[in-house]
Amino acid sequence: MKVYVETIGCKLNRFESEALSQNFRASYIAMADRIEEADYIIVNTCSVTGRADMKSIQAMKRAKKLGKKVVATGCYTTTDYDKIKETGIADIIVKNRDKYFIPEIIREKEHMPEYYKENTEITEFPIVRHFERTRAFIKIQDGCDKICTYCKIPAARGRSRSIPAQAAINYAEDLIRRGYREIVFTGVNISEYLAGDVTLYDLVRSVISLKGDFRLRLSSLQPDEFDTRLIGLLDTGKLAAHFHLSLQSGSAGVLERMGRSYSPEFYLGLVEKIRSKDESCGITTDIIAGFPGETEKEFEETLTLVGKACFTRAHIFPFSPRPRTRAYFMKNLPDKIKRERVSRLEEKVFEEAARFAGRTLLGRPCRALLEKMEDGKWTGYTSNYIRIRTEGAGRPNTMAYLVPSKIIRNGQHLELCDG
Repeated sequence: MKVYVETIGCKLNRFESEALSQNFRASYIAMADRIEEADYIIVNTCSVTGRADMKSIQAMKRAKKLGKKVVATGCYTTTDYDKIKETGIADIIVKNRDKYFIPEIIREKEHMPEYYKENTEITEFPIVRHFERTRAFIKIQDGCDKICTYCKIPAARGRSRSIPAQAAINYAEDLIRRGYREIVFTGVNISEYLAGDVTLYDLVRSVISLKGDFRLRLSSLQPDEFDTRLIGLLDTGKLAAHFHLSLQSGSAGVLERMGRSYSPEFYLGLVEKIRSKDESCGITTDIIAGFPGETEKEFEETLTLVGKACFTRAHIFPFSPRPRTRAYFMKNLPDKIKRERVSRLEEKVFEEAARFAGRTLLGRPCRALLEKMEDGKWTGYTSNYIRIRTEGAGRPNTMAYLVPSKIIRNGQHLELCDG
């Protein structure tokens, strides 16, 4: 018997799918390389947008059409359990809190024999020791204590909680020994990391003090909870020169309707503090286009902020009304307007990213972590989280000093090339 894990959504979901796959192997259940080879398909769902819901549903339907047994888990499963049950598109439905028990559930269902089981505790902060890429992830936090008017993730993930600090440090040290050159702290809102009296800043400082040639990257951070002491750690060279600061809108009025507790001026002030320390620091973000009631003037305010912040990348989503949120009951804008605003934002972000890269990155040496060969060139990521291609010699999982000489466009994203 074989299983296949299909992941919808964010980096946290991808990490949890890796952890789930590790649990399957530890339970003597084989992993299939392709969906066609599997008996069970595990769909790790997402529910951040209506599109994510649809992708989750489509993944389950595809598996069913192939005659597979479907296990649904993840955020969409947690918030819409009854809906999935009614449609019959999943044979087994497991909410987030129980997802790591899925191997045992399948073993019991298939009447598989008893086996030797290591005395390891099943925890919501699992340790994954093998990743397919050069990047390794540590889930340091889960849940969110914020109640934004558009977001249903607190209902899917619960209140904020954090991995014990020493466990995270030990885990990082082990990954470094195993040869990983980049470690990523991930979670729902890692700005809320708090283990006893240990803050995110304290944990980051402890991990970057470990021996080894590696860098630490932080995933999504909330602007109003950003600890500015992190900026000082950029000097070490071990904290990646990149912060993902979730904006959502550049309009004060829209931010207020969203329930976000910062102003556009505060956000730009934070960007200025970071860039005064490192002018080439990459800043990425999330933006919702077409929030209920968003006027053309308010949208223009977001475009203006994008021009000032010079994001190196942005995840831009059309507003998607999520059931059981306050914004669900607000008057929705026409889809045509939302699509148009997404397109305008994408163009503006790329335009400003190219201008920023031309001013601060071209012709200057940068350190990149090479990952794989693609179309005859080595590709990898710079510290400031920009993909770079090189025609020079290289090998996977090595740091290389490159001098980018031109900017190229890949879809909506900016990339660099050294030749």
